[in-house]
Amino acid sequence: MNLKSITAFVGILFVFSGCASPQTQSSIEKLIGDWYGESKCVGKNPSCHDEVVVYHISRIEKEPAKIHLSADKIINGKPEFMGEFDFVFDEKKNTLTADFNIPRTGGTGVWLFTVNGDKIDGTLTILPENEVGRVVKVERKKPSEK
Repeated sequence: MNLKSITAFVGILFVFSGCASPQTQSSIEKLIGDWYGESKCVGKNPSCHDEVVVYHISRIEKEPAKIHLSADKIINGKPEFMGEFDFVFDEKKNTLTADFNIPRTGGTGVWLFTVNGDKIDGTLTILPENEVGRVVKVERKKPSEK
């Protein structure tokens, strides 16, 4: 291989390696921002309450396949912090997942969200019972913009 061929080959590799990262970045970028909607209780948990929610999604710089979600519920028109999780984003399935411990019960839970454009639908599944405890529907637009 001569110097001209090597230079062309390195240039092609550089272009293709640069293409893969922005695709993932742009998919994550589409999630960044505030999502508004509701989180409704399902099942037989008497301490569960339906909530109007705002999810604040941001990127995790050091982990490009993950996003950070901070959740507020709206009480008397004002946000009240509920919690935060790091979610794994599966770009091929358009899903977000997060496992967590439930301090009150000692059990675990799994959040599973499916992203569809400007809407996210999801569930909270309680383990080991494998019962759905919440159903979530949020969208990018504020309720006043509908």
